[in-house]
Amino acid sequence: MKKRILTALAVLALTGFVVTAAPVHAGTNVNVNLGIPVPVVVAPQPVYVEQPPEMVVIPRSNVYFAPGVSVDIFFYDNRWWNRRGDRWYRGSGYNGPWVAVGPRYVPAHVYRVPADYRTVYGHEKRIPYGQWKKAHGNHGGKHKGDKHGNKNGRHDD
Repeated sequence: MKKRILTALAVLALTGFVVTAAPVHAGTNVNVNLGIPVPVVVAPQPVYVEQPPEMVVIPRSNVYFAPGVSVDIFFYDNRWWNRRGDRWYRGSGYNGPWVAVGPRYVPAHVYRVPADYRTVYGHEKRIPYGQWKKAHGNHGGKHKGDKHGNKNGRHDD
């Protein structure tokens, strides 16, 4: 019986030696998933308008929009403005180039254009781009003292 106990102890000791003699790799792996989505920023596609657009003025605002264009394109104070979602872009022409700007850089008249401007003002007189451009200079320009602006060519914000 002593022999069996000694043999069992020897086997256990040998097994323990082999197990402890094997290299032990200790590592830590922490994975925390809070369910917060990772923000994905997708740059908007550039606005491209095939033909110079007709323009319509939004009454009492000096802001023009292009009713025949499927995206929001406005003209105000010698600049073009484009709203895509919550982002605003400014350009020197109706096809850009567009530069992203913060909301605080968007003129108040443009920023406050009502969401339903197309249905409310879409029936207003459309001005062919060529005629509109003559009245507004190379890029649209400031008002030249006509009925939509004051005599100094400035807009009241």
